Amino acid sequence: MTFNSCYFLAPMASYTDKPFRKIASEYGAGFTVSELISINSICYNNPKAFFLANRNNNEVPFAIQLFGYEIDLFVKAAQKIESMCDMIDINAGCPVPKVIKAKAGAYLLKEKKHLISIVELLKNHIKKPLSVKLRMGFDSDNINDIQFYKDLENAGCDMITIHARLRSGFYSSSVDYEHIANVCDKLSIPVVANGDIDSYEKLKEVKRITGCKYFMIGQAALKKPYIFEDLINKQDSIRSIEYTKAIMIRHFNLMIEEYGEYAYRLFRKFAHKYLSGYKNAKLINSYINNCKNTQEVLNIINSIK
Repeated sequence: MTFNSCYFLAPMASYTDKPFRKIASEYGAGFTVSELISINSICYNNPKAFFLANRNNNEVPFAIQLFGYEIDLFVKAAQKIESMCDMIDINAGCPVPKVIKAKAGAYLLKEKKHLISIVELLKNHIKKPLSVKLRMGFDSDNINDIQFYKDLENAGCDMITIHARLRSGFYSSSVDYEHIANVCDKLSIPVVANGDIDSYEKLKEVKRITGCKYFMIGQAALKKPYIFEDLINKQDSIRSIEYTKAIMIRHFNLMIEEYGEYAYRLFRKFAHKYLSGYKNAKLINSYINNCKNTQEVLNIINSIK
């Protein structure tokens, strides 16, 4: 598969919808992924699942990320939606308790043979490339070894993205880039480094340690979608509040196109990210949280100084 750049947008529940993926793509994200979608919801034809799986016009390459446990449902779900994307991605990294309770996400790292079987059977039943996004292990007693990654490759996995934290570390523990380094030169498929890449300076460090060619950006992209442009241009730019306002307005208008008037509620969480670190952010966010329609939100954004 050919990517538009080496810098990918990470799938993030409730954030990486069509409007935000479009913003990220405009700034140079070389590969985008849907929010995680339940295999059960696809198999039972839940309209919301297919809504989440929709892609933007010219959004290429694009992956749909699936989560679940049952192998037969993985196959059925993938067959239903593979025509809607360029790649199927298996979520084996989500640390959220309700996902773990359903034996999905990072739970699959506790049953590695089961995950390998999912990959193997999917490759036998779908035509699109297959990737796995995972953590470096479930906990300190269950860390992925090199043989596990080789087994995933041998089962048919076309790409592996490693978030170099344990499930037990959620999002706050330190990132072990050495773990990725130990994997990167042992596999013939692309290995994507993920975790705390929030600047060009950080990227240089991660690239030096891991030797990876591809990198996935998550939280930092929510605060500054132009990070992809910065990474491509090999710089860390400082953008004005006026620049951020323009991004917010562009993003919000895309959300209005997608969700209609309800966009005013959905945009709140994005506003918190965009305004992180700005003076009066708390006050501005409180105003946006209290807005009752889309025009009020636009008025607040335009009033930011």
